[in-house]
Amino acid sequence: MTKFLFVRHGEPDYSSVAEWARIPMGKNLAGLSENGKRQIRNSCGVLSKYDVDIIVSSPFTRTMQSAAIMSKQLNVDVEVERDLHEWQADLTYSITDDKELLMLCQEHDRMNGVYPSGEIKTWESTEMVRDRVLACLKKYCKYKCVVISGHAMMMQAVLGITTPIDYGQILRFEM
Repeated sequence: MTKFLFVRHGEPDYSSVAEWARIPMGKNLAGLSENGKRQIRNSCGVLSKYDVDIIVSSPFTRTMQSAAIMSKQLNVDVEVERDLHEWQADLTYSITDDKELLMLCQEHDRMNGVYPSGEIKTWESTEMVRDRVLACLKKYCKYKCVVISGHAMMMQAVLGITTPIDYGQILRFEM
């Protein structure tokens, strides 16, 4: 049995990528705010009580920066996994209008992340998120304790919860 410790990335600093707001995925290049860096350093206090074998991170800047801070403090290597990315509002990667993206997010929330029977949406369903993350985690079941630097929606999908997850919050999952 592998213990996975999901750590939500620290608070992002979206002002650092404001000029890229119209680029699809542009916001995902934002790093952490100073407060976000503090949040992750604080999380390391809890993580240091575990015998962590490896840290695995989403490829987005805020999660990789969080993983780098944890790696330095815990003296543990980091791997980056493409399939641990954030939930996707636009699977076509073509929508740049913030209002349209917000409408997709609201539609996802209204439908609790589930496509209506027989319909296909442009947003990623909760089941799709869960399936891609679990498939990725299976590769790390050879370890006893794995830290995952990731996103709230992927954690919620895997854990089957809808409660908000704070920046730097740690949640356990075993597989």
